[in-house]
Amino acid sequence: MKRLPLLLVCVIFAACQQTGKHIGGTDSTATQSTDADTAAQVTYTGTLPCADCEGIVTELTLHRKPETSFTMKETYLGKNQTFPSEGNYVVLHGTPSDPSATVIQLNPDKDKNLQRYFQQVNIDELKMLDIEQRVIESNHNYTLKKVL
Repeated sequence: MKRLPLLLVCVIFAACQQTGKHIGGTDSTATQSTDADTAAQVTYTGTLPCADCEGIVTELTLHRKPETSFTMKETYLGKNQTFPSEGNYVVLHGTPSDPSATVIQLNPDKDKNLQRYFQQVNIDELKMLDIEQRVIESNHNYTLKKVL
């Protein structure tokens, strides 16, 4: 039973490779899952670095039905401020440094400053990338882990 979530994520990413939409300005191909048998949502959580607080507790939920949308809640530690956000996402294949990478782009249809990129490290982990889809070189943790 513990392997069921792993199987579902594999099915989702396999389905993503079957349809494609090119995002202008990059060499990446964005694809969206349309497989009716995939899980309705998956949630990742973690504490991301913050320039002027103790960290940002981040909860990112990727919804797959009826469309690929997300909800995110960011809580700034030590400031007692929480910012919810929502929008659409696409799955990109390839980054400037890793052509085989799988990347989730939040808000692809919005201003570049509102977009975020998370690379799938493994089946249970996403790592935040910079705005150019590059790994953030830092000693800080930019990882979100799947909530089981």
